[in-house]
Amino acid sequence: MDQQFLDSMRVRLAGRTKRQLIEEMIVRSPHVGAKEKLHLALQEYPLFLLMMARDYPTKIWILDKGERPTSADILSDGARQRRWHSRGIHLDQCDGVVDVIDNYVAMVVSWKTLLIIRHEFAHVVTTFFSPKTRSQLAALFEKAKMRNYFVEPLAAESLGEYLACAMSFYFFPDLREDLRTVDPDLHTLVGGILAEAEEISAQISSVPAGVAGA
Repeated sequence: MDQQFLDSMRVRLAGRTKRQLIEEMIVRSPHVGAKEKLHLALQEYPLFLLMMARDYPTKIWILDKGERPTSADILSDGARQRRWHSRGIHLDQCDGVVDVIDNYVAMVVSWKTLLIIRHEFAHVVTTFFSPKTRSQLAALFEKAKMRNYFVEPLAAESLGEYLACAMSFYFFPDLREDLRTVDPDLHTLVGGILAEAEEISAQISSVPAGVAGA
C-alpha cells in the first residue's frame, strides 16, 4: 500500500477514535439512548470509513419513535418531495434516508434497529467508492437482476440498495451467511471492501516505527 497515502491519512486522522468520529457526525439525537444505539451500530464499520464519512462531512440526524424523516432540517427539499423506489413511497414511509447535498451528506435514520442504522450508513460509504469498485458493483447488480438473486426485495430497487443491503447484512453472522448463499460474488466484493478498509485503519491508527518513544 502506498506509504505516502497512509502517511497523509494518518495525519488526517489525528489520533481520533471511532467513538470520536461518530460523535462528531451526530447533529441531532432525541436522547442519550438513541445516540448510544447509533454508536453501537456504527462501531462495526472500519475506522477508515468512519473518518472518510466524518471528514466529507456527514451529518447524522437520529429520529425518535414516531418522528417523521421529513422533520429533519438537514435534508434538501428535493429529498422531502421525492417519491422513493419503484412503489413511489413518500419519505415518511421510510425508516431512514441518505441525501447528498452540495457540501455534505445527510443521513436521517430511526434508532429502531442496528440493521437499519448500518444499512443507511452503507449508503454513506458508497460516496467514497473508487470508479473501479463502482464498476465491479454495477456488473454484479446487472448479473443479479438477470438471475433475480437478491437477499431481500429492497436490494433489487437500485445499485445503492443492492450494496446497502449486502453491507449491512455482512455485520450479522446469520445474515452474512444468507448473503453468501444468495449472492456469493457480492459477498466476496463486500468482504474485500471491508477488509481493505480495516487494513488501512490498522496502518493509520498505529504509530510509525521511529516515532514511538521519540
